Amino acid sequence: MQEYQEMQNFYQNRYDENNRMDRNPLEYLRCKEIISRYLKDEALKVADIGGASGAFSFWLAEQGHTVSLLDYTPLHIEQAKEKSVLLGVELYSYDCGDAKHLPYASEGFDLVLLMGPLYHMQKAEDRFQCINEAHRVLKKGGIIVCECISRYANIFEGFQNNLMSDEKFVEILEENLASGMHNPQDTGYFTTAFFHTTELLKSEIKQADFSFIDLVPIEGFAQVLDADNWLSDEEKKETLLKYIRKTERIPELLGISGHHMIIGKK
Repeated sequence: MQEYQEMQNFYQNRYDENNRMDRNPLEYLRCKEIISRYLKDEALKVADIGGASGAFSFWLAEQGHTVSLLDYTPLHIEQAKEKSVLLGVELYSYDCGDAKHLPYASEGFDLVLLMGPLYHMQKAEDRFQCINEAHRVLKKGGIIVCECISRYANIFEGFQNNLMSDEKFVEILEENLASGMHNPQDTGYFTTAFFHTTELLKSEIKQADFSFIDLVPIEGFAQVLDADNWLSDEEKKETLLKYIRKTERIPELLGISGHHMIIGKK
């Protein structure tokens, strides 16, 4: 449980997750775009598991979907309740809890989002239990959407931000590449995490008896660009998004993306 305590302390006391999507607009745009491919005209029952302060929960609720939000960090649930008042949008429920032990009845949801839990679980058995719980609470035919961090994300982070002269960072990076484990030790880098390969992602979804539907890079080739510059102008933004979509099926480019989204069906 130590890694979860470290993770909770990171989000509770050190990192502003509440505004992360504002700081990463391309990731947020692409996540919403990909999730939208699995929405229907009618209102869905959605579980946003590990949904932090509800960036995706409120976006979906504003479209008329019934959303239950769960997160491990108490601060995030408090922030979600405050955000509900500010936005004038109410979620169905707000729970502080563990993604491996969901407080929901079986077969109650049309869509489950795991937009963070899988990259905070270093043990394979914990990830399986998390995915299996999502399977349990989904209706037959329901969809699971998971976001994960790429095994190679820190290579780009290191070179783009001039971190390769930091011996501690290089040590962390070497462990990332060798095993997927991300252990920040006594540094100020990202908290305890696990970085997936695309093949491992597919195998973990299938292991929990989901039918594999799709695996999509989120940022795609734009991971290596100054994406904010391209997003600052509407015409440039549409050009960027057009070519991310156009190249999202090219296997050779998958590893460039900092995040991937995998979709399965019960």
